[in-house]
Amino acid sequence: MISMKQMIRISLFAAMISVSVYLFPPFLVPYVNITFTLQTLLVVLIGFLLKPSEAFLSCFIYLLLGAAGLPVFSGAQGGFQIIVGPTGGFLILFPFLALGISLLKSKTKKMWFDLLISILLAIPLLYLLANIWLSYSLSINYWRALLSLIPFVPFDILKIGFAYLIYQKIPDEVLY
Repeated sequence: MISMKQMIRISLFAAMISVSVYLFPPFLVPYVNITFTLQTLLVVLIGFLLKPSEAFLSCFIYLLLGAAGLPVFSGAQGGFQIIVGPTGGFLILFPFLALGISLLKSKTKKMWFDLLISILLAIPLLYLLANIWLSYSLSINYWRALLSLIPFVPFDILKIGFAYLIYQKIPDEVLY
C-alpha cells in the first residue's frame, strides 16, 4: 500500500518533470527534430531521490499526463501522438531509467559510483534503445540517427552531474 507521503512525493516529482519543459526554451537539433530539454535532468534526479517504485511511478504518471493531452512534453505539447512520434522512445524509457538509477545507486552516496551508474544507464539506454524508435519513425538509418544524437551527450552528462549535486545536498531524512 502506498502511503500519503509517498503519493505526495510521486505527484510532486511528476509535476516537476512536467514543469521542466517550461523552464528552458526547447532548442531544436536539426535533422532529427529533437529538442534539448531539462527532462533528463529531472528523470535522473528522480532516480537518485526516490525509492525504485516511486521513481518509476513518478515518471509513468508524467507519461500518462502527456498522453492524456496535457502540454507537458517538449515544446508544451501533449497527446498520444507525441509518444508514438520520433521522441516516443525516449519518453517511454524515462520510467525505466529512473527505476534503474534508483535500484543501482549506492546507499551511502558514493559520488563516482553513482555518477558512473547513472551515465552508463542514461546514455546507452536512452541513446541506443530510444534511437531504434527514432530511426524507425523518421525512416532514417539507425547509425545516422545515432550520430545525430552526439550533440546531446555532453549536455546529458552535465545534467547528470547537476542532478547528482542536488541529490548530494538533500539529506536522506527529508525524503524518507
